[in-house]
Amino acid sequence: MRKVNCPYLFLLFGLSLLFTTITYGQTSFPISPSIAQKVNPSLHGINMTSKAGVMFSSINYGEGLSAENNYLYGNMAFRDLNFSIGVDVNSFNLNQLGLKENSIRLSYAYNFRIGVETYFIGGLDVGITAQTLDPSVLIFGDQINEQLGTIVGSSIDPLATIKPSTNYFEIGASGAVFNEKFIVGIHLAHLNSPNISFNKEAKVKKEMAFILNGAVELDVNPYGRGILPQNSYFYGNVYGILHGETTRFFASQELQMNNLSLGFMQSMISYGENSALGMGLVSTISFESFLFKFNYSFASKSNDFNIPTIVELGLRFNF
Repeated sequence: MRKVNCPYLFLLFGLSLLFTTITYGQTSFPISPSIAQKVNPSLHGINMTSKAGVMFSSINYGEGLSAENNYLYGNMAFRDLNFSIGVDVNSFNLNQLGLKENSIRLSYAYNFRIGVETYFIGGLDVGITAQTLDPSVLIFGDQINEQLGTIVGSSIDPLATIKPSTNYFEIGASGAVFNEKFIVGIHLAHLNSPNISFNKEAKVKKEMAFILNGAVELDVNPYGRGILPQNSYFYGNVYGILHGETTRFFASQELQMNNLSLGFMQSMISYGENSALGMGLVSTISFESFLFKFNYSFASKSNDFNIPTIVELGLRFNF
């Protein structure tokens, strides 16, 4: 067994915890309700429709700290066999800290009728995640000149030459009941509790996550009267998660009018005894088989800790 010094072990342990807190808190929770399969993979099989899409997110934590998240997804529906195969590819980059996470997840969703126009989707998913740290963007103590107040370009600290990386495999199970008016679903993520530590001689387990999601759609102008278009619907979306000490809740309310949808969103996240609230706007424009999305969220002023401002741009195509 290779001998590892204490500073190195401390660095790897701290990085593992940092990755778990930041990347799970941001990359796993989209603002847009139209990509709910990221929260519940079985929804790749809803309505047995094939689709592909992409979502770009710009994340601003304030004080010069920012990140980007790119999410690519798609599924192929096999209507005659009542199942769908989905894929989710995600890339998260926390620029100033050199933290990167890339993941790919494959899912299988089987669809069958359980009542009059009511269906159940059962799903299994497997995924691989790779995480890396680029030490070249970090500043070590020997780079700081206290007399001149400057930072030199390179460090001779042994930790500056180490490029930590890790990868792990995880599995999950999900399901959803739906009809044309509602969706209720559940996702059990990280069932195998993988070791996410950068140092494989230590163990930092990714705890199992328990996720619930739901949605409702109501016709707000069934008789085609008033100022709203005849095809006007209220769409409400909600999901929540329990993952270790972290609890998160999301809700959105949208008014869909023909090809345009506008609405509001609210979010809450708590970690231990601390909590934070967020709010934002969600919007969608559809044209034939294309769906364009723009979403914006920001933190409320009275929070125990900082949550980022997020701008999302997305495109989806049904085929």
